[in-house]
Amino acid sequence: MDRRLARIASALILVGVTVGVTTGCPAKNAGPPQHYDDPRAMIDVFEDPQRDAWQQPERVVDALPPPPQGATVADIGAGSGYFTRRLALLVPEGRVYAVDVDGEFEDYLLENREQWGTPNIEPRLAHYDDPMLPEGSLDLVFSANTYAFIRNRVPYFTRLRASLKPEGRLVLLDFRPDATPPEGIAPQPQHRIGADVAKSELAQAGFEVEAEETFLSHQWFLVLRPSR
Repeated sequence: MDRRLARIASALILVGVTVGVTTGCPAKNAGPPQHYDDPRAMIDVFEDPQRDAWQQPERVVDALPPPPQGATVADIGAGSGYFTRRLALLVPEGRVYAVDVDGEFEDYLLENREQWGTPNIEPRLAHYDDPMLPEGSLDLVFSANTYAFIRNRVPYFTRLRASLKPEGRLVLLDFRPDATPPEGIAPQPQHRIGADVAKSELAQAGFEVEAEETFLSHQWFLVLRPSR
């Protein structure tokens, strides 16, 4: 019953977002649509076997700050769990919150987490403006290809900062405006957010850059910590 109520609430928020777009009132941080018309079809896009070649998921995970053995991790914009399951294998004695606004992805994760060998994945249905995570509880927050879809990023990541433990880390990957990724996987270039803009916004949200990786062909890759 709780999951059903959460989905209704999320759907109502989606209606509000859609109305805001169609009334012609541009938001300050207007960007790509925040939802998919057919989430199940997007699972095939996210899980395309050719993605591994350019996404390099194992190398991405190897580049993460090593979390404690029983860490609590969140994957924001988890989608099909492409990265979620890899994070769950990284902390088999911990838990990984798979955070998304779409219940279709939640169902997919629940259907597949056992066969992936990752029962420590816990889907969490969130809102567009709030990741709905407990305060001071997370060792690592990870998010890939989601930053540009968040409208009010400074308040959103300020909330997210409150969910991190003092020594926690935030890791973000997203598409560069000048990149040419495979069709259908990324927002149009005019809707993408460059690394410099992201750094400025995240500084306002209370983060500072700890490291920056450059091995991905289409994406920037930032490791951040809460500002001292």
